[in-house]
Amino acid sequence: MDPLMIGLIGMGVILVLLALGCPVGLAMIIVGAGGFAAIVGAEPALNVLETAAFETASNYSFTLIPMFLLMGSLAARAGFSKDLFDSARYFTKGWNGSLALAAVTSSAAFSAISGSSLATASTMTRVAYPEMIRQGYNPRLAAGSLAAGGTLGIMIPPSVALLLYALITEQSVGDMFLAGFLPGLLAYLLYLITVSIMARRWRPTGDQLPEPGTTLATALKQFAPVALLFGLVMGGLYAGLFSPTEAGGVGAGLALVFAIWRGLTWADFRAAVIETVAVTATIFIILIGAEVFGFLLSVSQISFEMVNLIEVYELKPWQVMAAIIVFYVIMGCFLESLAMILLTVPIFYPLIMASGYDPIWFGIIAVVTVETGLISPPVGMNLFVVKSAAKGLKLNDAMVGVIPFVLADIVRLIILVSFPAISLFLPSLL
Repeated sequence: MDPLMIGLIGMGVILVLLALGCPVGLAMIIVGAGGFAAIVGAEPALNVLETAAFETASNYSFTLIPMFLLMGSLAARAGFSKDLFDSARYFTKGWNGSLALAAVTSSAAFSAISGSSLATASTMTRVAYPEMIRQGYNPRLAAGSLAAGGTLGIMIPPSVALLLYALITEQSVGDMFLAGFLPGLLAYLLYLITVSIMARRWRPTGDQLPEPGTTLATALKQFAPVALLFGLVMGGLYAGLFSPTEAGGVGAGLALVFAIWRGLTWADFRAAVIETVAVTATIFIILIGAEVFGFLLSVSQISFEMVNLIEVYELKPWQVMAAIIVFYVIMGCFLESLAMILLTVPIFYPLIMASGYDPIWFGIIAVVTVETGLISPPVGMNLFVVKSAAKGLKLNDAMVGVIPFVLADIVRLIILVSFPAISLFLPSLL
Protein backbone atom coordinates (compact mmCIF):
# COMPACT_ATOMS: atom_id res chain seq x y z
CA MET A 1 0.00 0.00 0.00
CA ASP A 2 1.14 3.54 -0.71
CA PRO A 3 2.87 5.13 2.35
CA LEU A 4 0.71 8.25 2.05
CA MET A 5 -2.46 6.15 2.17
CA ILE A 6 -1.15 4.30 5.24
CA GLY A 7 -0.49 7.64 6.93
CA LEU A 8 -3.99 8.92 6.13
CA ILE A 9 -5.56 5.70 7.39
CA GLY A 10 -3.48 6.06 10.55
CA MET A 11 -4.86 9.54 11.19
CA GLY A 12 -8.38 8.19 10.77
CA VAL A 13 -7.66 5.33 13.17
CA ILE A 14 -6.42 7.80 15.78
CA LEU A 15 -9.70 9.68 15.61
CA VAL A 16 -11.64 6.43 16.00
CA LEU A 17 -9.53 5.38 18.99
CA LEU A 18 -10.04 8.76 20.64
CA ALA A 19 -13.79 8.52 20.06
CA LEU A 20 -13.72 5.11 21.77
CA GLY A 21 -12.03 6.63 24.81
CA CYS A 22 -8.46 5.49 24.20
CA PRO A 23 -5.89 7.79 25.88
CA VAL A 24 -4.38 10.07 23.25
CA GLY A 25 -0.78 9.09 24.05
CA LEU A 26 -1.53 5.40 23.72
CA ALA A 27 -3.48 6.01 20.51
CA MET A 28 -0.50 7.80 18.95
CA ILE A 29 1.88 5.04 20.02
CA ILE A 30 -0.33 2.29 18.58
CA VAL A 31 -0.99 4.05 15.28
CA GLY A 32 2.52 5.45 14.94
CA ALA A 33 4.24 2.12 15.56
CA GLY A 34 1.71 0.15 13.50
CA GLY A 35 1.86 2.52 10.55
CA PHE A 36 5.65 2.70 10.65
CA ALA A 37 5.83 -1.10 10.73
CA ALA A 38 3.51 -1.32 7.71
CA ILE A 39 5.76 1.00 5.71
CA VAL A 40 9.28 0.17 6.91
CA GLY A 41 9.01 -3.11 8.80
CA ALA A 42 8.36 -4.57 12.24
CA GLU A 43 11.96 -4.52 13.50
CA PRO A 44 12.53 -0.81 12.73
CA ALA A 45 9.18 -0.05 14.39
CA LEU A 46 10.31 -1.79 17.58
CA ASN A 47 13.53 0.21 17.46
CA VAL A 48 11.49 3.39 17.12
CA LEU A 49 9.47 2.50 20.21
CA GLU A 50 12.63 1.92 22.21
CA THR A 51 14.37 5.04 20.94
CA ALA A 52 11.38 7.35 21.38
CA ALA A 53 10.73 6.23 24.95
CA PHE A 54 14.38 6.51 26.00
CA GLU A 55 15.08 9.85 24.31
CA THR A 56 11.92 11.43 25.72
CA ALA A 57 12.41 10.16 29.25
CA SER A 58 16.10 11.13 29.31
CA ASN A 59 15.71 14.54 27.68
CA TYR A 60 17.03 17.07 30.21
CA SER A 61 14.90 19.88 28.75
CA PHE A 62 11.74 18.01 29.72
CA THR A 63 12.60 18.24 33.42
CA LEU A 64 10.94 21.64 33.21
CA ILE A 65 7.57 19.92 33.10
CA PRO A 66 7.49 18.23 36.54
CA MET A 67 9.16 21.26 38.16
CA PHE A 68 6.51 23.73 37.00
CA LEU A 69 3.74 21.24 37.81
CA LEU A 70 5.13 20.72 41.32
CA MET A 71 5.33 24.48 41.82
CA GLY A 72 1.64 24.86 41.01
CA SER A 73 0.59 21.87 43.09
CA LEU A 74 2.48 23.10 46.15
CA ALA A 75 1.10 26.61 45.70
CA ALA A 76 -2.44 25.25 45.68
CA ARG A 77 -1.87 23.35 48.91
CA ALA A 78 -0.17 26.33 50.54
CA GLY A 79 -3.47 28.21 50.48
CA PHE A 80 -2.39 30.76 47.90
CA SER A 81 -5.67 30.43 46.03
CA LYS A 82 -7.77 31.70 48.95
CA ASP A 83 -5.31 34.49 49.68
CA LEU A 84 -5.40 35.62 46.07
CA PHE A 85 -9.19 35.61 46.01
CA ASP A 86 -9.42 37.57 49.28
CA SER A 87 -6.82 40.05 48.04
CA ALA A 88 -8.63 40.50 44.72
CA ARG A 89 -11.92 41.07 46.56
CA TYR A 90 -10.41 44.09 48.27
CA PHE A 91 -9.33 45.69 44.98
CA THR A 92 -12.62 45.00 43.18
CA LYS A 93 -14.94 46.15 45.98
CA GLY A 94 -17.57 48.64 44.87
CA TRP A 95 -17.63 47.39 41.28
CA ASN A 96 -20.71 45.73 39.86
CA GLY A 97 -20.06 42.00 39.92
CA SER A 98 -17.07 42.50 42.20
CA LEU A 99 -16.79 38.86 43.29
CA ALA A 100 -16.81 37.63 39.68
CA LEU A 101 -14.16 40.23 38.87
CA ALA A 102 -12.18 38.99 41.86
CA ALA A 103 -12.57 35.40 40.66
CA VAL A 104 -11.14 36.25 37.23
CA THR A 105 -8.35 38.36 38.77
CA SER A 106 -7.32 35.70 41.27
CA SER A 107 -7.48 33.04 38.53
CA ALA A 108 -5.10 35.13 36.43
CA ALA A 109 -2.71 35.49 39.36
CA PHE A 110 -2.89 31.81 40.27
CA SER A 111 -2.28 30.91 36.63
CA ALA A 112 1.07 32.67 36.86
CA ILE A 113 2.32 29.98 39.23
CA SER A 114 0.16 27.05 38.11
CA GLY A 115 0.55 26.93 34.33
CA SER A 116 -2.45 24.60 34.00
CA SER A 117 -5.96 25.64 33.01
CA LEU A 118 -7.66 22.63 34.56
CA ALA A 119 -5.78 23.01 37.85
CA THR A 120 -6.57 26.73 38.00
CA ALA A 121 -10.27 26.20 37.28
CA SER A 122 -10.60 23.42 39.84
CA THR A 123 -8.68 25.20 42.60
CA MET A 124 -10.31 28.61 42.23
CA THR A 125 -13.82 27.14 41.92
CA ARG A 126 -13.49 25.44 45.30
CA VAL A 127 -12.45 28.77 46.84
CA ALA A 128 -14.64 31.30 45.05
CA TYR A 129 -17.87 29.58 44.00
CA PRO A 130 -19.35 28.96 47.49
CA GLU A 131 -18.76 32.61 48.46
CA MET A 132 -20.29 33.90 45.23
CA ILE A 133 -23.41 31.80 45.74
CA ARG A 134 -23.60 32.87 49.39
CA GLN A 135 -23.65 36.51 48.33
CA GLY A 136 -26.49 36.02 45.86
CA TYR A 137 -24.69 35.52 42.56
CA ASN A 138 -26.44 33.83 39.68
CA PRO A 139 -24.80 30.40 39.20
CA ARG A 140 -24.37 31.19 35.50
CA LEU A 141 -22.25 34.26 36.21
CA ALA A 142 -20.29 32.47 38.91
CA ALA A 143 -19.57 29.34 36.87
CA GLY A 144 -18.86 31.22 33.65
CA SER A 145 -16.32 33.54 35.23
CA LEU A 146 -14.51 30.66 36.95
CA ALA A 147 -14.43 28.43 33.87
CA ALA A 148 -13.13 31.27 31.72
CA GLY A 149 -10.70 32.49 34.36
CA GLY A 150 -9.25 29.00 34.53
CA THR A 151 -8.26 29.10 30.86
CA LEU A 152 -5.78 31.88 31.63
CA GLY A 153 -3.50 29.15 32.96
CA ILE A 154 -2.77 27.95 29.44
CA MET A 155 -1.51 31.37 28.31
CA ILE A 156 -0.02 33.34 31.19
CA PRO A 157 3.61 32.23 31.70
CA PRO A 158 4.92 29.90 32.90
CA SER A 159 2.43 27.96 30.78
CA VAL A 160 2.91 24.22 30.36
CA ALA A 161 1.22 24.39 26.93
CA LEU A 162 3.59 27.10 25.68
CA LEU A 163 6.49 25.18 27.20
CA LEU A 164 5.61 21.99 25.32
CA TYR A 165 5.08 23.88 22.06
CA ALA A 166 8.52 25.45 22.42
CA LEU A 167 10.17 22.12 23.13
CA ILE A 168 8.62 20.16 20.25
CA THR A 169 9.18 22.95 17.70
CA GLU A 170 12.66 23.82 19.05
CA GLN A 171 11.71 27.42 19.78
CA SER A 172 13.05 29.45 22.69
CA VAL A 173 11.11 28.78 25.89
CA GLY A 174 11.82 32.33 27.02
CA ASP A 175 10.48 33.79 23.77
CA MET A 176 7.31 31.70 23.98
CA PHE A 177 6.65 32.80 27.55
CA LEU A 178 7.16 36.45 26.62
CA ALA A 179 4.91 36.06 23.57
CA GLY A 180 2.10 34.75 25.77
CA PHE A 181 2.18 37.63 28.25
CA LEU A 182 0.33 40.32 26.27
CA PRO A 183 -2.28 37.91 24.81
CA GLY A 184 -2.86 36.64 28.36
CA LEU A 185 -3.29 40.21 29.60
CA LEU A 186 -5.66 40.91 26.70
CA ALA A 187 -7.75 37.88 27.69
CA TYR A 188 -7.86 39.10 31.29
CA LEU A 189 -9.08 42.57 30.26
CA LEU A 190 -11.72 41.17 27.90
CA TYR A 191 -12.96 38.86 30.65
CA LEU A 192 -13.29 41.80 33.04
CA ILE A 193 -15.37 43.67 30.46
CA THR A 194 -17.47 40.55 29.91
CA VAL A 195 -18.11 40.14 33.63
CA SER A 196 -19.17 43.79 33.92
CA ILE A 197 -21.68 43.34 31.10
CA MET A 198 -23.00 40.04 32.47
CA ALA A 199 -23.40 41.54 35.94
CA ARG A 200 -25.92 43.99 34.48
CA ARG A 201 -28.01 41.04 33.26
CA TRP A 202 -27.56 38.78 36.28
CA ARG A 203 -27.20 41.37 38.98
CA PRO A 204 -25.96 39.94 42.29
CA THR A 205 -28.29 40.40 45.25
CA GLY A 206 -25.68 40.28 48.04
CA ASP A 207 -23.51 42.99 49.57
CA GLN A 208 -20.36 41.80 47.72
CA LEU A 209 -18.10 42.95 50.55
CA PRO A 210 -14.50 41.81 51.01
CA GLU A 211 -13.52 39.67 53.97
CA PRO A 212 -14.09 41.51 57.27
CA GLY A 213 -10.94 43.30 58.47
CA THR A 214 -9.25 43.26 55.06
CA THR A 215 -7.10 46.36 54.56
CA LEU A 216 -4.79 47.49 51.79
CA ALA A 217 -1.81 46.20 53.76
CA THR A 218 -3.51 42.84 54.30
CA ALA A 219 -4.42 42.54 50.62
CA LEU A 220 -0.87 43.34 49.52
CA LYS A 221 0.52 40.88 52.06
CA GLN A 222 -1.76 38.12 50.73
CA PHE A 223 -0.63 38.81 47.17
CA ALA A 224 3.10 39.16 47.98
CA PRO A 225 4.15 35.47 48.01
CA VAL A 226 2.73 34.82 44.55
CA ALA A 227 4.26 38.04 43.20
CA LEU A 228 7.62 37.07 44.70
CA LEU A 229 7.44 33.55 43.31
CA PHE A 230 6.47 34.71 39.82
CA GLY A 231 8.99 37.56 39.88
CA LEU A 232 11.87 35.34 40.94
CA VAL A 233 11.17 32.64 38.37
CA MET A 234 10.43 34.86 35.38
CA GLY A 235 12.74 37.70 36.40
CA GLY A 236 15.64 35.36 37.00
CA LEU A 237 14.99 33.63 33.69
CA TYR A 238 15.09 36.83 31.62
CA ALA A 239 17.89 38.38 33.67
CA GLY A 240 20.04 35.40 32.72
CA LEU A 241 20.47 34.22 36.31
CA PHE A 242 19.38 30.71 35.40
CA SER A 243 18.19 28.64 32.46
CA PRO A 244 14.54 27.68 31.89
CA THR A 245 15.14 24.28 33.45
CA GLU A 246 16.81 25.85 36.47
CA ALA A 247 13.92 28.34 36.68
CA GLY A 248 11.53 25.44 37.14
CA GLY A 249 13.65 24.01 39.93
CA VAL A 250 13.95 27.38 41.65
CA GLY A 251 10.19 27.89 41.41
CA ALA A 252 9.39 24.48 42.84
CA GLY A 253 11.93 24.96 45.64
CA LEU A 254 10.59 28.39 46.61
CA ALA A 255 7.01 27.12 46.44
CA LEU A 256 8.00 24.34 48.87
CA VAL A 257 9.54 26.89 51.25
CA PHE A 258 6.37 29.00 51.17
CA ALA A 259 4.20 25.92 51.63
CA ILE A 260 6.20 24.77 54.67
CA TRP A 261 6.03 28.29 56.08
CA ARG A 262 2.25 28.18 55.64
CA GLY A 263 2.01 24.90 57.55
CA LEU A 264 2.26 22.28 54.81
CA THR A 265 1.62 18.83 56.26
CA TRP A 266 3.36 15.66 55.21
CA ALA A 267 0.07 14.36 53.78
CA ASP A 268 -0.32 17.49 51.64
CA PHE A 269 3.28 17.28 50.44
CA ARG A 270 2.84 13.62 49.55
CA ALA A 271 -0.40 14.43 47.69
CA ALA A 272 1.34 17.22 45.77
CA VAL A 273 4.17 14.93 44.71
CA ILE A 274 1.80 12.12 43.72
CA GLU A 275 -0.31 14.55 41.69
CA THR A 276 2.81 15.90 39.97
CA VAL A 277 4.08 12.42 39.15
CA ALA A 278 0.69 11.34 37.79
CA VAL A 279 0.29 14.39 35.54
CA THR A 280 3.93 14.22 34.44
CA ALA A 281 3.56 10.54 33.52
CA THR A 282 0.48 11.36 31.46
CA ILE A 283 2.29 14.15 29.63
CA PHE A 284 5.34 11.97 28.98
CA ILE A 285 3.19 9.20 27.53
CA ILE A 286 1.74 11.78 25.16
CA LEU A 287 5.24 13.07 24.36
CA ILE A 288 6.42 9.55 23.56
CA GLY A 289 3.30 9.02 21.45
CA ALA A 290 3.95 12.27 19.58
CA GLU A 291 7.53 11.16 18.90
CA VAL A 292 6.44 7.76 17.58
CA PHE A 293 3.62 9.29 15.54
CA GLY A 294 6.13 11.77 14.13
CA PHE A 295 8.07 8.88 12.56
CA LEU A 296 4.90 7.80 10.75
CA LEU A 297 4.30 11.34 9.53
CA SER A 298 7.86 11.47 8.26
CA VAL A 299 7.91 8.21 6.29
CA SER A 300 4.38 8.67 4.96
CA GLN A 301 5.18 12.20 3.75
CA ILE A 302 1.80 13.51 4.94
CA SER A 303 3.07 16.94 5.92
CA PHE A 304 5.01 17.31 2.67
CA GLU A 305 1.96 16.36 0.63
CA MET A 306 -0.12 18.93 2.50
CA VAL A 307 2.48 21.57 1.66
CA ASN A 308 2.31 20.49 -1.99
CA LEU A 309 -1.48 20.87 -1.92
CA ILE A 310 -1.05 24.47 -0.83
CA GLU A 311 1.11 25.09 -3.89
CA VAL A 312 -1.10 23.12 -6.28
CA TYR A 313 -4.30 24.88 -5.25
CA GLU A 314 -2.52 28.19 -4.73
CA LEU A 315 -4.00 28.63 -1.30
CA LYS A 316 -3.33 31.97 0.34
CA PRO A 317 -1.67 31.96 3.78
CA TRP A 318 -4.83 33.31 5.44
CA GLN A 319 -6.86 30.44 3.99
CA VAL A 320 -4.43 27.91 5.47
CA MET A 321 -4.57 29.63 8.84
CA ALA A 322 -8.37 29.85 8.77
CA ALA A 323 -8.65 26.10 8.11
CA ILE A 324 -6.26 25.31 10.96
CA ILE A 325 -8.12 27.58 13.38
CA VAL A 326 -11.48 26.01 12.52
CA PHE A 327 -9.97 22.56 13.07
CA TYR A 328 -8.55 23.61 16.45
CA VAL A 329 -11.84 25.09 17.63
CA ILE A 330 -13.72 21.89 16.77
CA MET A 331 -11.15 19.45 18.15
CA GLY A 332 -10.50 21.62 21.19
CA CYS A 333 -13.99 20.76 22.36
CA PHE A 334 -13.08 17.08 22.59
CA LEU A 335 -9.38 16.89 23.49
CA GLU A 336 -7.38 18.15 26.47
CA SER A 337 -5.23 21.13 25.51
CA LEU A 338 -1.79 19.55 25.92
CA ALA A 339 -2.81 16.43 24.02
CA MET A 340 -4.29 18.59 21.29
CA ILE A 341 -1.07 20.56 20.83
CA LEU A 342 1.21 17.53 20.84
CA LEU A 343 -1.01 15.66 18.39
CA THR A 344 -1.51 18.43 15.85
CA VAL A 345 1.60 20.62 15.87
CA PRO A 346 3.81 18.03 14.11
CA ILE A 347 1.21 17.98 11.31
CA PHE A 348 0.51 21.70 11.01
CA TYR A 349 3.96 23.12 11.73
CA PRO A 350 5.36 22.46 8.21
CA LEU A 351 2.26 24.11 6.73
CA ILE A 352 2.78 27.20 8.86
CA MET A 353 6.43 27.47 7.91
CA ALA A 354 5.59 26.98 4.21
CA SER A 355 2.97 29.73 4.46
CA GLY A 356 5.53 32.16 5.85
CA TYR A 357 4.07 32.60 9.32
CA ASP A 358 6.20 33.22 12.39
CA PRO A 359 6.38 30.01 14.48
CA ILE A 360 6.24 31.93 17.77
CA TRP A 361 3.08 33.73 16.65
CA PHE A 362 1.49 30.49 15.47
CA GLY A 363 2.18 28.92 18.85
CA ILE A 364 0.18 31.69 20.51
CA ILE A 365 -2.69 31.37 18.02
CA ALA A 366 -2.79 27.59 18.48
CA VAL A 367 -2.83 27.84 22.27
CA VAL A 368 -5.48 30.61 22.25
CA THR A 369 -7.70 28.56 19.94
CA VAL A 370 -7.33 25.44 22.06
CA GLU A 371 -8.05 27.61 25.11
CA THR A 372 -11.36 28.63 23.52
CA GLY A 373 -12.21 24.98 23.01
CA LEU A 374 -11.72 24.36 26.73
CA ILE A 375 -14.82 26.43 27.53
CA SER A 376 -16.87 25.87 24.36
CA PRO A 377 -20.21 24.13 25.09
CA PRO A 378 -21.24 21.40 25.13
CA VAL A 379 -18.02 19.51 25.85
CA GLY A 380 -15.43 22.09 26.94
CA MET A 381 -13.34 20.39 29.61
CA ASN A 382 -13.20 23.38 31.95
CA LEU A 383 -16.99 23.28 32.20
CA PHE A 384 -16.88 19.77 33.62
CA VAL A 385 -14.00 20.67 35.94
CA VAL A 386 -15.99 23.58 37.38
CA LYS A 387 -19.12 21.42 37.57
CA SER A 388 -17.29 18.75 39.58
CA ALA A 389 -15.70 21.31 41.93
CA ALA A 390 -18.85 23.36 42.56
CA LYS A 391 -21.47 21.69 44.72
CA GLY A 392 -25.00 22.05 43.43
CA LEU A 393 -24.02 23.59 40.09
CA LYS A 394 -26.03 22.44 37.07
CA LEU A 395 -24.01 21.78 33.93
CA ASN A 396 -26.56 23.70 31.88
CA ASP A 397 -25.94 26.83 33.98
CA ALA A 398 -22.20 26.52 33.39
CA MET A 399 -22.73 26.17 29.64
CA VAL A 400 -25.01 29.20 29.41
CA GLY A 401 -22.80 31.30 31.67
CA VAL A 402 -19.64 30.67 29.67
CA ILE A 403 -21.04 31.66 26.24
CA PRO A 404 -20.22 35.40 26.65
CA PHE A 405 -16.63 34.45 27.50
CA VAL A 406 -16.39 32.29 24.37
CA LEU A 407 -17.45 35.35 22.38
CA ALA A 408 -14.74 37.36 24.17
CA ASP A 409 -12.19 34.70 23.18
CA ILE A 410 -13.31 34.92 19.56
CA VAL A 411 -12.80 38.70 19.68
CA ARG A 412 -9.31 38.16 21.13
CA LEU A 413 -8.46 35.62 18.46
CA ILE A 414 -9.50 38.04 15.72
CA ILE A 415 -7.35 40.76 17.31
CA LEU A 416 -4.29 38.51 17.62
CA VAL A 417 -4.63 37.21 14.05
CA SER A 418 -5.07 40.74 12.72
CA PHE A 419 -2.21 42.21 14.74
CA PRO A 420 0.65 39.67 15.12
CA ALA A 421 2.79 42.39 16.70
CA ILE A 422 0.84 41.97 19.93
CA SER A 423 2.35 38.51 20.36
CA LEU A 424 5.77 39.29 18.90
CA PHE A 425 6.47 42.67 20.52
CA LEU A 426 8.00 41.45 23.79
CA PRO A 427 10.14 38.68 22.22
CA SER A 428 11.48 41.24 19.72
CA LEU A 429 12.93 43.26 22.61
CA LEU A 430 15.35 40.49 23.59
